[in-house]
Parts: sequence; C-alpha cells; structure tokens
Amino acid sequence: MKTKKVIPPLIEMRIDFPNLLVKTHYGNVYLKSMIKNKRTIVYINPSEMIPAGAADKKKFLQTLKTLKDMNFHLIGFNRRSFEEHLTSVNWLNSYIKDDLVFPIFYQTENEPRECLEKDLPEKIDLKNPVYFLDENGTTQAILNGTQPEARSLEKIAELASELILREQNFQKNKVLRES
Repeated sequence: MKTKKVIPPLIEMRIDFPNLLVKTHYGNVYLKSMIKNKRTIVYINPSEMIPAGAADKKKFLQTLKTLKDMNFHLIGFNRRSFEEHLTSVNWLNSYIKDDLVFPIFYQTENEPRECLEKDLPEKIDLKNPVYFLDENGTTQAILNGTQPEARSLEKIAELASELILREQNFQKNKVLRES
C-alpha cells in the first residue's frame, strides 16, 4: 500500500518569491516593485475570507488593522472565476475603509505556486497557499491552506506575529554574538 506524503501546515523556507507581472488599472506592474521594503502576505483566493455576518466583519476588520499595525501588507490573487474575483473586489471596496483596502489580482496564469515550485528541491502539492514574505520579497514561510480554519485571517495574523518575534530574536542574538 502506498502512503500519501503528509505536508505540514506551515513550511518554513527562504526562497525568492517570483516577480510576477500583475494587471492593475494603471497598467501592468511587476509585483516586486509593489512590495519593495514591505512585509507582505500573499493570499490565494481571498474571496474565501469575506465575512458572512456583522460579527465576522468586525473581527475581520480588527485583524486587518492588526496586520497593518505589524507593518504587513496583504495582497490577494484570485485564480478561480472572474465573477468570484469581481465579487471579492466589490465587497472589499464597499465595506472596508481606504486605509485597510488591499489589492486583489485576477491571476490564472503565471501563478505563484507554479513559479515557486520551479525553485524547490522537490514538488509539494499545496492547496490555496498563503505566502509570508520579508522586506526583500523572500518567502519566509508558506501556509498550506488545505484546512479552511488554518487560512483564517486571525490565524494568519498569529503566524505573522510569530515570524516577527523570531526575526527580532534572530537579530538580537546576532548582535550579542558580534559584541
């Protein structure tokens, strides 16, 4: 009997995120120019995180504010239907204050997962991944989104906070070693 390889919920790695060409209302732009010097979270199929009710919306907005306070920028890539993409963009523009709005791109080709897999030592099958990037556009971690609760915005904010703490601890230890 053949066993299926188990993929951990969070994969930590240091690999350059692809410099995808994305279409905006201002024309085509390379992703790296948009995320330069910014901690970024790339969320695949962000329409899944649209809150259903008022309480969920309040929690969603609070978590977006928390991510912004941690200096993380959220970017979404819809890769399903164009209708789903329009629904998520319209919801976002209608219900979220301008300072919390994040870009969502319709990207069916040149998808991040496929581009990243070219540089991985082995193929990993991720479903709806969430990518955590540092200020240099390097992937720090990939959240495997096979379980919807793992892709909640609250869980993402928690993981982003852990990454910041690890980075600060690393910098602190580096300074101590050098002195």
